[in-house]
Amino acid sequence: MDASLSVDDVIARLHGSRDGLDEAAVMHARREWGWNELPRKGISIGSILLRQFQDVLVYILLAALLLTVALRVMTGDGSLENSVDIIAILSILLLNALLGFVQEYRSEQALRSLQDLTSPHVRVRRSGRERLISSRELVPGDLVILEAGDRVSADGRLLHVSHLDVNESSLTGESVVIPKTSDAIPAAHSIGDQRNMVFAGTLVTRGNAEYIVTATGLQSEIGRIAMLVAASEPPPTPLQRRMKTLSATMGIAVLALCLLLAFVQYQRGVAVLDIVLLTVSLAVSAVPEGLPAVVTACLAMGVRRMAALHALVMRLDSLETLGSIDVICSDKTGTITQNAMIVRQTWTLSESADDRRLLVQIGASCNRAQLPDLGDPTEIGLLRYAGEQHVERLDLEEEEVPFTSEGKYMQTRHGDRSFLKGAPEVIRRICDGPESDVIHEHAVAMAKSGLRVLAMAVKDKKKIRCVGLMGMEDPPRQAVRPAMQESRQAGIRTVMITGDHADTALAVARQVGIDGDVVEGKTLAAMTDDELRATVRTVSVYARVSPEHKIAILRALQKNGHIVAMTGDGVNDAPALKAADVGIAMGKDGTQVAREAASLVLTDDNYATIVAAIREGRHIYDNIRKFILYLVRANVGQIFLFTTTVALSLPLPLLPIHILWINLMTDGLPALALGMENAESGIMRRPPRPSNEQMFTGVWTNLVLAALVSCGITFLIFLHSLTSGDSVTHARTMAFTFSILFEILLAYHSRSFQPVWRIGIFSNRWLNAAALLPFVLQAVLVLTPLRDVFSLAPLTADDVLLFAGAGLAGFLFLELTKSLRMAHRRT
Repeated sequence: MDASLSVDDVIARLHGSRDGLDEAAVMHARREWGWNELPRKGISIGSILLRQFQDVLVYILLAALLLTVALRVMTGDGSLENSVDIIAILSILLLNALLGFVQEYRSEQALRSLQDLTSPHVRVRRSGRERLISSRELVPGDLVILEAGDRVSADGRLLHVSHLDVNESSLTGESVVIPKTSDAIPAAHSIGDQRNMVFAGTLVTRGNAEYIVTATGLQSEIGRIAMLVAASEPPPTPLQRRMKTLSATMGIAVLALCLLLAFVQYQRGVAVLDIVLLTVSLAVSAVPEGLPAVVTACLAMGVRRMAALHALVMRLDSLETLGSIDVICSDKTGTITQNAMIVRQTWTLSESADDRRLLVQIGASCNRAQLPDLGDPTEIGLLRYAGEQHVERLDLEEEEVPFTSEGKYMQTRHGDRSFLKGAPEVIRRICDGPESDVIHEHAVAMAKSGLRVLAMAVKDKKKIRCVGLMGMEDPPRQAVRPAMQESRQAGIRTVMITGDHADTALAVARQVGIDGDVVEGKTLAAMTDDELRATVRTVSVYARVSPEHKIAILRALQKNGHIVAMTGDGVNDAPALKAADVGIAMGKDGTQVAREAASLVLTDDNYATIVAAIREGRHIYDNIRKFILYLVRANVGQIFLFTTTVALSLPLPLLPIHILWINLMTDGLPALALGMENAESGIMRRPPRPSNEQMFTGVWTNLVLAALVSCGITFLIFLHSLTSGDSVTHARTMAFTFSILFEILLAYHSRSFQPVWRIGIFSNRWLNAAALLPFVLQAVLVLTPLRDVFSLAPLTADDVLLFAGAGLAGFLFLELTKSLRMAHRRT
């Protein structure tokens, strides 16, 4: 749009109106221009499928299979009958990749759908009424209202401006704030010269304005850039990197063991081809290649559950960190309180009815909110009070001084007078007259009763006169006090940080159960680093705090070794949200800048949601840990089994095809079902998880014990069959079938840190379904001609009874060790 055009010309060209578009015009524009969004990178089915094979051990196995086929062809032993095992193994690998693909594809779709929930909203005027809409609904011709902290959602021409400054570094690369104007500007070609335009993706740092949308989506400046830039892949999360490291470490250890087994087998004269297939198959079995897909699926399910709790996850790594949080630094207004301000008390310097009415009128007129609920809650409360008192609101002609967190007051012009509204200590300092001490005394008295105090003043013929004070209350949310109690039981301390008066902050803190002294921002500013670190150990309430003080408190807590969650909603909160271990932005009343800087966004701005998110974060991490332990227990047991049989010069208990089938049946679906396990009953009665805790910290004994029990019982069954005169094929069928049975029992054992009789053995219906499938398929293998493909023998009823008895005995033994461990901890 030409910056030299007048406002009226721009409106005419866009077929707009100063009252905004009506619905018919919006629909017409959308048909012409589409939605205001940039094209998303689609989910590539091919790349997801390819990722299932991007594992070193899979590469080795595939290479071995190809080598086997080539050698058999070269030796003339390439008949279908002799190659059926190769075909079966390859089929199992493909099926395993398919399961991983389905899990990851569904997880990608789930995460993508959640992105829609984080879409920013904008304030528009349509058909003469202001309303909030999603930014993607904007069309050319829409009238958009901007405030400090907003991220501009579409290109547009400014119509009205009040002290508007915009950071356009996202487009220009220059971190210089640009002052804006609504005047026509001739010969403005570059973005930086178009002072009467705003552009999508830029940030409003000061003031407010109204503009008419001129370009959306790919037609905007940022849209043109997006067309030239290829989307990049997001980096893996720390948890995913940790899983990759775990798999690599296990892989190296297992490959070393496999090479040792291969050497021993070679010395015993076993055929080279059989050795290659056996050792590589064992390696793949020991390191579950489907683990990344299961982790992704578990995280996706957790993110969905968090969304249902009104917490949107912006960074997946924050899910891991939530379980380690031991301090929550929370704003007061809107998070601990309801963010619904109610006028409780008024006071005027004079007793005249005119001043009492003027006091209410200043609150309603020096005000940018719109009823019923559009704007700052304090200003909405002032408007509602004026309506109750039947006091007229005057038209706002000019905002002479916009409110900022540094200035702490605003000034507006109404005819030949100006109204001022702000913090009492600021207003009394700029007012004329000797009443400063009186104003201070009344302000302190109101604040001590828990009220937020605003001072009102009028400027008439260059003289500024304080009219009086209004005391407002923002009641605590009902769910906050029990949430505070739960967080204390979980070893989490809550620190309240607010810009309100110290007495108001302390009164609210006591209502919700926060103990400790209160310190004001000016006191913090005078402290040294060591003094501040000592202060944050005991102080839990901070008042009259600026964003600079907020980040200083955060850094002092972190230097003391705490893992800190920090809430924020304003532009100036972004550095603290970025620096926090988990930054939590307000999604309801916060700015887009704060949301972009945060790890977590609360859609209800509620402290109780933070505690619920921490509970869910612990739940997610617990479940990930459970299924990883399950997979490692089962697979290490197989390694022990092979090591034992080779050391005793016995026949191998499992063939390569058996190992891969076990891997397919017991690694994928049961692990995913463990990711759906309910939270532990005492999850919020234990201390936060140390941030440096390793995956197997505290469970090494149980891990090794479970692997030994699995190996020991399977070996005894295999040995019993051999010594009873059965064929090696029958003995392998026994070991093969029991291995599947006991790995399913290990999945039930891995469900909880408590014995199963405390949680209900069949209470996880997903695991019940995942456990039933291997039994059915194993029965099909043993009872049908497919057993010839897997080199299996028929089983008898006595064999089944032996499986059931041995499996139940091993399972009960492992569950009893949980009871003994719990009893030991209690004593």
